[in-house]
Amino acid sequence: MDRRHAITHLTLAAGGLITLPFWMTACHLSDTTTHFSSFSAAEQGTLTGLVDAIIPSGTAAPGALAVGVDKFLQKLIDDCYEPPVKESVKKQLTALDGQSFATGTLEQRQVILRQWATSGDKDQKDFLTQMKIETIRGFNTSQKVMEDYLHYKVAPGHYYGCIDIKA
Repeated sequence: MDRRHAITHLTLAAGGLITLPFWMTACHLSDTTTHFSSFSAAEQGTLTGLVDAIIPSGTAAPGALAVGVDKFLQKLIDDCYEPPVKESVKKQLTALDGQSFATGTLEQRQVILRQWATSGDKDQKDFLTQMKIETIRGFNTSQKVMEDYLHYKVAPGHYYGCIDIKA
């Protein structure tokens, strides 16, 4: 075994791993830019309008779009849902876009969603329920909402690891 050769390779590998985050930020590579969505531009626009209609931005708190819930949903549906569910979501987004959903005002989009909520079509109701649940989950678990509005702290208080105990 050639120790010098092994140490040289180990040092080069460690140096490469240490500089990897720097190179990713220098090249502007992040999780949001490297995820290639399977949604078309029209489907992304409809999904954005849907998310904005479910939790619109207000004066007191940001909306779902401001915290990136639309990107979260794209990644969630692409990576976590089974292919039949993905196709069902895309089909419903296309049907929703057929009603000029993406180009409508907030009030018009909310009226369309109310119609879908009371529709007799089970697929429309299931789709809308699923999108509401996932939008609310994405909004409530976003970093901005957790820290600024829910005052969540990962580890509250201070941890004292080694202390003397009087016995």
